[in-house]
Order: sequence, then C-alpha cells, then structure tokens
Amino acid sequence: MANSTTRRGFLGLVGASVLVAGCAEKREASKGTAVAADKLKNLVPTRVPFDIPGLKPDLQGAEFVQPGFLTRPAQMVQAVTAKPLTSGKEVTAMTPLWGTVPPGLGSNSYYDAVNERLGGTVRFNISDGNTYGQKLSTLLASNDVPEMVMVPNWELIKIAHFTEAANKLFADLSPYLAGDKAKEFPLLANYDTAAWQYGVFGGVLQGIPWQNDPYPFATFVRQDILEELGLQHPKSGDDLVALGKAITDAKKKRWAYGGGMEQEMQRAFGAPREWRKKGDGTLIYKYETDEWAAHIEFMTKLFDAGYVHPDVMANKDADNKGIFGSGEMVIYRDGLGAWHENLGRFQPDNPKFDQQIVDPYPARAGGTPIMWRNEPASMFVFLKKGLGDARTRELLAVSNWASGPFGTQEYELVNNGVEGKHYTVEDGKVKQTALGRKEVAPTYMFLSGRPNANAMSQYEGLVQAQWDWQTKAAKLLENDPFVGIRVETPSKMAGLTVPTEDKMQEIFRGKRPVSEWPKILREWQDQGGNEAREFYMKVARENGRL
Repeated sequence: MANSTTRRGFLGLVGASVLVAGCAEKREASKGTAVAADKLKNLVPTRVPFDIPGLKPDLQGAEFVQPGFLTRPAQMVQAVTAKPLTSGKEVTAMTPLWGTVPPGLGSNSYYDAVNERLGGTVRFNISDGNTYGQKLSTLLASNDVPEMVMVPNWELIKIAHFTEAANKLFADLSPYLAGDKAKEFPLLANYDTAAWQYGVFGGVLQGIPWQNDPYPFATFVRQDILEELGLQHPKSGDDLVALGKAITDAKKKRWAYGGGMEQEMQRAFGAPREWRKKGDGTLIYKYETDEWAAHIEFMTKLFDAGYVHPDVMANKDADNKGIFGSGEMVIYRDGLGAWHENLGRFQPDNPKFDQQIVDPYPARAGGTPIMWRNEPASMFVFLKKGLGDARTRELLAVSNWASGPFGTQEYELVNNGVEGKHYTVEDGKVKQTALGRKEVAPTYMFLSGRPNANAMSQYEGLVQAQWDWQTKAAKLLENDPFVGIRVETPSKMAGLTVPTEDKMQEIFRGKRPVSEWPKILREWQDQGGNEAREFYMKVARENGRL
C-alpha cells in the first residue's frame, strides 16, 4: 500500500497556536500546531480492548513487533449483531485502490453480501491510489465531498491547508466518541489511544484512524527471479549497484528497480524521517543533511545506469505493483501490507511468484542501518459535516462494523468475502476462488481502521517471515524528537513538499543537474523551511525535547 514516510510515524503542546486544555475549539492552523498527547485525552475515546475469547497468538508480540497467528481460528466471533444502516439511504464513499477496480454495484456478489450485512448500500468512488493526492486536492477545493472519505496521511501532509479544509468540510466526532461515549461503538474504542490522538486536526477530532505498523516501508524482491539468476538479497546500498547490473536486461524486458527506492536510500544513508536534534541544541531537517545529499547522488547513478524500469523513469507515479507482478521489475519499496496484497493478486496466476522482504541495510557495507519510526496512524476516514445527528451516528456505526479485528466474522467478510463463494478453507487456510480474485478488493476496509494483526497464514511462511523481520527492524528504530507530540505541519512547509521533491525526482531523471540541489534546498529554506524550524524548535523546547 502506498508511499510516504508512509507510509510514516506520529503525535501533543501548543506551539504557534494557543490550546485551551481539554477544549475542542477550532483554531487557525496555517502556522502549525502541536499538542501534548495528555492534553488530547478529553477529545478522543477512552480505550476499551475488544477481547476475543480463546484467540491467542502463536508468535508472541513485543514492543514494535506484532503477535503472529500461524493458523486461522476455527470459529469467528460475531462482534456486531445489529445492522448498522437503518435509514435506507445509500452511503457515498471515496476510497483509494492500488490495483484493479472490481465490478461495480449490481455486478459484484461481494458488494451484495457486505451490503446485505450492513443493511444498506455503500456506493464507492474508487480512485487510483498512485494519483489519489491529486484527486483529494481537487475534491477539497470543490467544497463538495462524499459522506465518507479515506485520506492517507502521506497525501494529507502535502496539502498546504488541509486542517482548514477539514475543519470546514468534515464532522467533529468528539460529541460521539470522546471518553466513554465511544462505548456505543466498541470496535472503534478498541483502537490505540495514540492512533486516535493523531486524528485531531486543529483541535477537533475528525479522523477515524487506520492504526499504523511501526514501519513505514521495506525493500521487497521477486525471490523466484533472484534465485533463477543466482543472486542474493542486498546487504548494502553498494549491493544495489551490482544487482542493478546483474538483473537489468532491456532485451528481456527486465529491470532491477521500481519507484520508491529513494526512500530506502534516504534511510540507508541515515537521513532522519523528518527532523533530527543536533549537538548544538538545534534541529536539522532531512533535506539539509549530508545523508540526504548523498542519497540524491546515489539514486541519480541508478537512474543513469538504466537500472530503473522505463515506466517509473517516465512517471514517478507509475504502477509499481503491476510491473513487479509481471516480473519486469525485481526490487522495489512498498508498505508491509503490499506483501500479502501482492501474493493474493499474483500468485494464483503464477504459482512461482515469490515475494520476500529484505533485512534493513546500510548504504555502505559495514555501516549501521536505521529504521524510520511510523506515526501511530497512516490513514483517516472523515465524515461529511452537517449531516445531522442521526446520519452521523449511522455512518459511525458503519465504521464501527468495518473495524472488526482479526478473529471476528466482520473481519472475515470484509477481507475475504463469503466462504464457499469468494474463498474456501483448506487445512485451516483461506484459499481465494477465481470469483474472489475478481470481486473482492480493499474497499469496505477503507471505511475504518483496525488494530493490526500478523495473521495472513494462507500464504506459506508469511506470518513467520514478517515476525522475524519486525524482530530485527525493532532494534534499529531511530528516535524521533517529536514522539508523543501531535504536530500539524505548518501550511507553508506542507505546501513546499511536492514542488521540492518533484525537483529532486527531476535530478534523478537527468532533467536537472545534481549540482542544483543546494539551490533547491535554499529555496525550501527561504520559502518556509526556516520558519517551520523555528516552530518545531519552540515545540521541542516547550516539551523538553531540546
């Protein structure tokens, strides 16, 4: 799934704005806001874990390591007995999809089954996840939004005045969810408090969070192709150069790399996810580090050498999953959720398809790798403002139903469809049918979030491999000076992200010289970066981080 620091990591005190403790008043956020987490408790739900009797992991979780379930429970618990939709009114929803759009209403038995269980119809406006940010910007500017909108955080942080737009267009959820009020929606109350705190925008609880993994992304390989070529996983950035040469063969329509590898190299060289504390008590942004400059030079060489797939060369938003699945591209960066998504999408038609994860690696052999730490939430569902109390509660009930965790009937239906139609169970493992592959897509799951589980046991070895990788990665997580603080990026800085990184992408592709990066950096600093630094330093000082 998606992109970003992504893709990315999260959380609250007042910086440029004034916070009235415990108050949900709206306020100007264009200069940035920051709120210490304990000041947000009156806005968000009190967490009440939703326990499923008898559900115990086979692989014990630890800090930053999800528990692993090697088998599927024989019986699923029904978490929600009443149908959420009672008004008879159709729900409109806009969601992203990184894959093939399934058949629509009237031609999709998966939709029929879920809508029957919901008690009404959800009509999806499904948009390409690779260009979803552009669609969102247009939507917000129109002031006309669907009733439910999923917004990825990695797109949200690029929109200069997102908080102002959200406060104008989307509902305040605190009257329905703050504190013990969330008992009406027990599956929403099951989310981690930190994830909920990240759904506060401009002092208003507005986003239903998709609870995040600690890790924004990883490097994935086509293991079957590497083995066919007699090649090993990269153990450093240096290895990527050698692999690029060994893999790439334009005559055979095979290239080494897809998009997103620049983020892996930023991490591998040791650039921070966002800000880093310097020894002199000041903050430095990732763009300003020597490590960032080094990654630009490195990535330019990969592009210059012809190791990057031509679709990605021509379009930074190209569909990486498709060319990875076809074997035209062998190594790329993606979120951890892409692992099982790709296995489910490509393995049925190609049993040899084998996607594996690469252990964290440094840029240079012998170096020490770091891992970036994700925010507590990576996506948010927003409800349209002004729908009235009854309709808002009805939509919250839909999100509550769609939040069913692993081990519930709701989770099973949302993720797999109807047993015997969209999937079968063989030896305790889910096997998708041809109809399931055609009709079941990530749609209803984007009407909410859910606590994550490492539970895709239908894919041989996946649960163990993911648990092993997380156990290694957990030891490498870099400290973020703003962990525990809900910081909203100043609008000027947010608005600079896309144009700045677009220019960087042009350097990769030879449209600008590498020597132009210092000039691009100065423009970033002068147009809002330095101003943002002052804001972040004030927040850090007031929270004892500097």
